[in-house]
Amino acid sequence: MPSGTHTVTLITGDTVVTRRSGSASGTVGVRSASGGTAQARILESNGDLYVYPDSALPYVAAGTLDRRLFDVTDLIADGYDDAHRERLPLIVSYDSGTAAKGLRATLPRGAAPVRDLGSVHGAAITENRAQASDFWHAVTSASAQSSRTSAGVAARSGGPAFGGGITHIWLDGHVEADLADTTAQIGAPEAWSAGDTGQGVDVAVLDTGVDAGHPDLTDRIADTRSFVPDEDVTDRNGHGTHVASTIAGTGAASGGKEKGVAPGAELHIGKVLDDDGSGQDPWVLAGMEWAAQDQHARVVSMSLGSETPSDGTDPLSAAVDRLSAETGTLFVVAAGNAGAPNTIGAPGAADAALTVGAVDSADDVASFSSQGPRVGDGALKPEITAPGVDVLAARSQYAAEGEGDYQTMSGTSMATPHVAGAAALLAAAHPDLTGSQLKDLLVSSSKRTSAYDAFQAGSGRVDVASALHSSVFASATAFAGQVAAGAGTAVTRPVTYTNTGDSPATLHLAVDAQNAPAGLFRVSPDQVVVPAHGTAEASVVIDASKATEKGRWSGQVVATDAAGTAVTHTAVSLGDVAHKLTMVLKDAQGKPMSGVVELLSPGRFEPDFYLVDESGRLETFLPDDVYSVLSFKEVQGVHGPHSLGMALLGDLEVVMDRNNVVTLDAGAIRRVDMTTPQRTETTYQRLEYDRSMGGGTWRDYMETQTGYDSLWAQPTTRKVTHGDFYLGARWRKEQPMLTVATRTDDFTDVLRQDGVTPLAQGRHKLPLVAAGDGSSADYEALDARGKAVVVRRNEAVSDTDQAAAAAKAGASLLLVVNDQQGRQLRSYTGDPFTPAAIDVAPLSTDEGEKLLRQAADRDAAVTVDSEPDSRYVYDLMWTWHNEIPDSLVVQGGPKTLARVDVDFDSPDTTRDGGEWRFDWPVYSDWGIGLTVREEMNSRRVDWVATGPGYRWGQEAYVDGLLYEIEPRTVYRAGSRQGQEWFKPIERPYLNDNYKAPTRSGSRLNLDVPAWGGSDHVGMSMDYERDHQSLTLYQGDTRLAQGMYTSVGADAPAAGPLPYRLVLDAGRDASVSPYSSDTHTE
Repeated sequence: MPSGTHTVTLITGDTVVTRRSGSASGTVGVRSASGGTAQARILESNGDLYVYPDSALPYVAAGTLDRRLFDVTDLIADGYDDAHRERLPLIVSYDSGTAAKGLRATLPRGAAPVRDLGSVHGAAITENRAQASDFWHAVTSASAQSSRTSAGVAARSGGPAFGGGITHIWLDGHVEADLADTTAQIGAPEAWSAGDTGQGVDVAVLDTGVDAGHPDLTDRIADTRSFVPDEDVTDRNGHGTHVASTIAGTGAASGGKEKGVAPGAELHIGKVLDDDGSGQDPWVLAGMEWAAQDQHARVVSMSLGSETPSDGTDPLSAAVDRLSAETGTLFVVAAGNAGAPNTIGAPGAADAALTVGAVDSADDVASFSSQGPRVGDGALKPEITAPGVDVLAARSQYAAEGEGDYQTMSGTSMATPHVAGAAALLAAAHPDLTGSQLKDLLVSSSKRTSAYDAFQAGSGRVDVASALHSSVFASATAFAGQVAAGAGTAVTRPVTYTNTGDSPATLHLAVDAQNAPAGLFRVSPDQVVVPAHGTAEASVVIDASKATEKGRWSGQVVATDAAGTAVTHTAVSLGDVAHKLTMVLKDAQGKPMSGVVELLSPGRFEPDFYLVDESGRLETFLPDDVYSVLSFKEVQGVHGPHSLGMALLGDLEVVMDRNNVVTLDAGAIRRVDMTTPQRTETTYQRLEYDRSMGGGTWRDYMETQTGYDSLWAQPTTRKVTHGDFYLGARWRKEQPMLTVATRTDDFTDVLRQDGVTPLAQGRHKLPLVAAGDGSSADYEALDARGKAVVVRRNEAVSDTDQAAAAAKAGASLLLVVNDQQGRQLRSYTGDPFTPAAIDVAPLSTDEGEKLLRQAADRDAAVTVDSEPDSRYVYDLMWTWHNEIPDSLVVQGGPKTLARVDVDFDSPDTTRDGGEWRFDWPVYSDWGIGLTVREEMNSRRVDWVATGPGYRWGQEAYVDGLLYEIEPRTVYRAGSRQGQEWFKPIERPYLNDNYKAPTRSGSRLNLDVPAWGGSDHVGMSMDYERDHQSLTLYQGDTRLAQGMYTSVGADAPAAGPLPYRLVLDAGRDASVSPYSSDTHTE
């Protein structure tokens, strides 16, 4: 996560705020579109931070909503945060009827059209972030009733559906460029000597553009077009020119020495990457459609791709498959430069793509070359390799790097044009072959690299000479991505042999898979006769029952002629042998329930989400390994059948060495709680876990909104033995601002609402009456003056109208019985932002119905205690290690907690303020929460949880004036300490919650805010009236001056030298008479 403070408004309208500085950890808060804490999952996985609003997760699990929309780390890194984009770029796919309308289709509110994208049956659009919640409501309203949240009673059969004819929504994501000897290495000179230069073959290059004036590309460019807004086709990056000349450069600048693979090909240059080498998905999609449909290119070279591995269902991959089928074009795509298994991105993940890895001059696979199999189904990728290390090709004169006419580059980007050029040579020699046949010919004639398996190197390194000499070729691959374990689980894949010659060919077939278990791969028959200009077929049997060891296996089916010479070969593979996992979801009564289940898999750094429908049962197949199967689910809370709690269900350690069943059972849950010696109301709670195993670590934090009154978990039957696990819980419990009791009952589920006028502090005994639906008419025959009135919430009378009617009738307190599940947090603020003239508090349905019955009594009354601001707070957390025990209630008290006497001072008594105490358990890098309102110039007693590795860090602000951050603090049980905020004397201060000065080489970077107090870092929020400067000296030499909190300078070190930092700060004395001007050295 980049340092600094960042804000990201998600597609749902929920807003994520991150702050990271100082240490490796930081803070994150998620605010709903209505302004309160959002109901969201905060997930940390493989170093990336994801935030999934609960309303979005069912769509992610159903595969219709792109999870990249919730990868906050990448959204910020790629410039998709609010500071850089007012509109969120999206790609939508439509059903067939809506797709025909294209951009003429009615767009949801908040959306604007960009361009039609026929290759994905959809369009590129943008969402106005200021209207994001309206957009989300519009596209999800069709399934709102059957699929409320991931934790709720969610999914109908088939999963949730979008409205407006939309079938899928993707992030309009970034793609990046995938960075005389190499042409000889692949045998191109033999083709040239035979007169084949790819003459007349149309090859499209989708990249960073081209230097059309380079001598090597003179007369080689048939057409150009830029799809990058506000940029012409000129290549100011250098990548596109290098790729284009590798395909069809003439070598003119080197006297013909540095030719491309197919110097006679006609180039069609589509600029889809900007001058920085990155691009948006719609630019690439438009370029693909132009190349295949408008330019009729036989071959399209794409040395680009996504950094995120793909299962082949993304928009770019789907477009490759569709355009290939419709036009017969061959798309040659870089595998990527991630260098690890399971890292093939888009569009190289497409079935139809010829996906290219990189080798060096010795045909050794490059360390950076991305490997398969494809994520999701285990498909065999890449299919082929080509030279991609230190490739010399044309240099754009407009590029910033290098000099002269040529430069060397490395990457699968450089390997890809070698294969695209080879395809052009074959297309010239065989003009009747389709794109898929060219792919088969190239792959099945490649030079086998037996030191590597097919997931690393495909069938081998491209060999142009062999391909041109072959009159017979075979299917490129025959694979089984995942096969169920046990007898009878063999799968059969066809292999087609094509003969372009004038004579029949007899082929002897055999499997070469020396490292695979015997009998895993079989071919039948062992001999085929391929007629002239015809085809013959054989079958490869992949028998998973022979795979007695864990692993992925590959080999080749080799076809030889009568002399025993290898004629062609087909890569074969088995991705995984899998066992059946059955996931069963049960509610508290043992009945089936729906929901989203999270699967944590070794080697998969992102969790897999599964959407279980109302049958409560889902089957999937998993390789032999250890997994965790978990789900956050709504359950009944502690205030009756209509109340809500949040539970973690599942099994932490599922060993899949055989078929297995996991029951996620809401009937087995236990309450997760920490008690307090004083009466409290819970104003914040969070349930979370940390799981590490198999080299992966996942942290999942479930923040609940006010509607939930309790936390729960399903106990484990045994301790974790694979990896490590923590269950954690976090609560803020405060002095209740409002309590209500009758003679017989204490109503414990009452929450004062925002935007009301509180009752005066103290105890009040009020007569109790009921006023129906709370409309003005309900008060016409009712004496409500000075009384507590209870009404039912309903859609006919708005919240503000209910409050206004009660206030007009002279009532002292309005109690509203909820008509929905759980608690309600509503706003009674009128327009313009005026609070209701009465105190208002809702009751949960079950408690409210009880109070309504009592209100019918003639002498009904309530005793009400009012506290406008809580004067004591409990900040609590607890963790359980490597198990979820049967007992999950912890006692909290003075001996186990730390007392902090907090003093909130302020230079301006008229301003509001706020604070929050962030928590960092031993496993966590992120403190989670949002600052909440707190009265300034007040005192409060806080009780804080203590425990091994529990770290706390409080932050506070005076609105529009000051913001202070305390250092990370570990409290000792039974201790007492003070905490003072915004004291009069302010000065520069740094602590471990703020970024420290750094030196990188000769560069010094310092950030020192001027407005600290006690041990707090303090920053001004009054940017117009406050000023600060930092001046850095080396000895007597002034190196640099910064006009706010930061300064940076080059300070070459010639041994020890004195440095001096001078900080001057000032503020308007009318704001504060203290620290109005300070000077610090």
